[in-house]
Amino acid sequence: MSEKIKGFCLQGSEKIYPNGEGSVTRNTAVVEMEIPALKTGEILAKTLYTGICGSDNSAALGKSNFDWVERPRIIGHEFSAEVMALGPGDHGDLKVGDIFTPLAMLGCQEEDCPACSVAKWNLCPSKQIIGFHRNGGFGQQVVLESDRVVPLMKGLTPEQGALVEPLSIIVNALHNKCNIKPGQDVVVTGCGIIGLMSAELARAAGARVAITGIAHDREVRLKKAKERGFITIEVAPENPLASQLNKGIKDAKGNAFGTHGKVDLLIECSGVPQVLSEAISVVRPEGDICVIATYPKEVEINATHLTRTSLNMRGSMGSCRADYMVAQKLMVTGVFPSEAYTNLYEFDDITTAFEDSIKANNVKAVIKMN
Repeated sequence: MSEKIKGFCLQGSEKIYPNGEGSVTRNTAVVEMEIPALKTGEILAKTLYTGICGSDNSAALGKSNFDWVERPRIIGHEFSAEVMALGPGDHGDLKVGDIFTPLAMLGCQEEDCPACSVAKWNLCPSKQIIGFHRNGGFGQQVVLESDRVVPLMKGLTPEQGALVEPLSIIVNALHNKCNIKPGQDVVVTGCGIIGLMSAELARAAGARVAITGIAHDREVRLKKAKERGFITIEVAPENPLASQLNKGIKDAKGNAFGTHGKVDLLIECSGVPQVLSEAISVVRPEGDICVIATYPKEVEINATHLTRTSLNMRGSMGSCRADYMVAQKLMVTGVFPSEAYTNLYEFDDITTAFEDSIKANNVKAVIKMN
C-alpha cells in the first residue's frame, strides 16, 4: 500500500526533565507514515481514539527504563479502532467494520511457555507490546495481529474503548493481587490515571481510600480526586506520607483514617523509588502492598522490616483478555465513570496533549485520531 497517513512518532532518546528548559516533546514528531502490506494473521484498522499512557510519556522523556524501545516508533497501546481490511489467514468471526480495542501485549503462544500456556500473555518473557515493539495506536491507521482484537462490549463507546487497557491493568492488580475487604483503609500513592482508577475500584470493593500527589497536582489531579470524594494527601520530601499518617489524617466526616499511622493496603502507582521505599513503613503488620508502577532505577527496601512485620508485597504486570472483559463491564455498568476522567483532544493538537500529559496538567488525555 502506498497511501500515507499521519502518526505521532517517538524519534529521539534524549533525557528530558519535565521542568527543565526546552520542549518536553522534542524526542517526538508528527510524521507521515506508510502502511505496509498485510501479512498472514494481520489486519488493517482505522484508529478512533487513543489514550496517552504514562509509559508513552516516559519513553518520550527518554527515561532509562524505556531505552529498549526501538526508534523511530509510532507509539500508543491504549486505543479503539475499526477494522478496515483482513490480511491472509483465518480471522475467525472478525469482519470489516468491527469496533475493538487491542490487547497491548501479545505472547509467544508456545505450548511450553509458562505464561502463554495459561493465557497470561502479559507475563510472557517474549511478549510483544503494540506501540513499542511495533507501530501502535498513535498512527491514524494501524496494522496489528487479529489475535489482539477484543471487540467492544455493547453499550461501550469508542471513546471509552481507549480506556479499557489501563482499566484492565487495575482489574488485574486489584482483583487478582489485592484482597480488599469492606471497611479497610487504603492509600493509593500517585494520582495519575492509574492511581485514580485504582482508587475508584478500591472504593467499589468497599474500602475507604486516600490518594497522594505533589503540590503541582493540587489544581488538577488532586482536585479531581477530591471532587470524586477521595481523601487527598499532598506529600513532599519535607512532609512525607508516613509523617502525615502518624500526625493523623481524617476523612470528610472527621473520622480518623488508618490506625496509629498505619493502613491496611498501599497501592503504589507513582513510579517514584522513594515512595516505594517508604511504603513498607505505613502498612500495618500482615498488611498488603501492591506495586503497579515501574521505576527508572533500582529501589531500596528495608527487607528486615518487611520480614518482621510479615507484610505482603506483590507486583502486578499488565493484563490479559479476561481483565479486558471485566474492565469493559465496569465502564458499561458505570462502576468506573470514564467520562469523569477523560480530557479529549483533536489529532491536530496531539503535541499539546502530550505536553499537558507530561506536565500533569490534565487527568487522562485521549486523542480523537480521525
